[in-house]
Amino acid sequence: MAPAPAMAAPACGATVTVNTTVTADLVNCPGDGLVIGAHNITLNLNGRTVDGVGLGVGIRNNGFDNVTIRNGAVAEFDYGVALNPGTLGNLVTALTVRHNEVAGVQLSNADSNNRVTGNVVEWQSQRGIALLNDSTSNTVGGNTVRNNADGIYIEASHSNSVTTNGLTTNSDKSIQLVNARSNTLRQNTVTSGGDTAIELTGSTLNVVDNNTVNGTGDAGIALTSSPSNQVINNRVSGSSDAGIFLDLSNSNTVRSNNLNVTGPNAGGIEVISANGNTIQSNTVNAQLGHGIELQNSASNRLLSNTATSNNGSGIYVTGSAGVAANLVEANTASSNNGDGINISNAGNTVRRNIARNNGGWGIYATTGTTDGGGNRASGNSQVAQCFGVVCTP
Repeated sequence: MAPAPAMAAPACGATVTVNTTVTADLVNCPGDGLVIGAHNITLNLNGRTVDGVGLGVGIRNNGFDNVTIRNGAVAEFDYGVALNPGTLGNLVTALTVRHNEVAGVQLSNADSNNRVTGNVVEWQSQRGIALLNDSTSNTVGGNTVRNNADGIYIEASHSNSVTTNGLTTNSDKSIQLVNARSNTLRQNTVTSGGDTAIELTGSTLNVVDNNTVNGTGDAGIALTSSPSNQVINNRVSGSSDAGIFLDLSNSNTVRSNNLNVTGPNAGGIEVISANGNTIQSNTVNAQLGHGIELQNSASNRLLSNTATSNNGSGIYVTGSAGVAANLVEANTASSNNGDGINISNAGNTVRRNIARNNGGWGIYATTGTTDGGGNRASGNSQVAQCFGVVCTP
């Protein structure tokens, strides 16, 4: 293969139409830095910097396919790298993108198979990496995203994969989905964010799997008006609000998450005005509030969770369940400062739970609770062990 031609001193705003290796910095570009002008080419910055004055785009692609942009720095534009409508199969890799205004790397109506991998994206005034306007089937993986306002932002886009990114000290949301569907957020690590670590708003059919969240300024993982998502196998510690929070979000699965791997959250799993969710096989230990809390929610299933050593109750259900009751089954609640399981409103079903060594009742169930049988309790501070349901030792 013939070597790529060298562009020794490209002018700001130049259009790149052949494989190009840059050998000199572009400094103080008054508008765009470089513009992609052909399919199937590689732009190798060769360790050089494309620098602006806070306007335009560092590297702009307005619809060319199978372009590789790699190995350099892009700084001080409105957008660092922009893949605009029609772009397909691009690779953005090994860049340091910093101090841009709107976004470090942005995909807008980018078709599919674009990959943003192995970059350092830092100090953007707004968003680190953004996928917008029906950007579909793209990959954002293995990036370091730090010290931006928002870290990774996806809006009105679907079937994208966000994996193995490290996000730290972003001042707003670290990963945010808005009106987005069928995206996968997997094996990302979020630390020391200023707001919610992973937030879904108006989003459905997404998978939030095997992420690690530690020390964020609001909730660890939050769903608002977001139905039919899966939140599974995540580790959430040190959140200033609930570790996992569902608000007006129905028919989700929250399964096999571990809360408090390295430090307590303000609360464990909190469900407010959210119906038909399955909360299953989670480990919720030593939270500063309740382990699992349902408020004004119906038709939820709390199955096989472990809630231990929480400052409040292990499981706390309050507010009207309505005609469609919640099911609390096969959970273990031990050594909590409050009750093991507290059911404060009528209409719910409680069966086959274990409650041991709690600071109040093993199980407290208000009048109107359905006793499904098989509940066991021992060593709790209330001598009778259980109220409203029958418990065996």
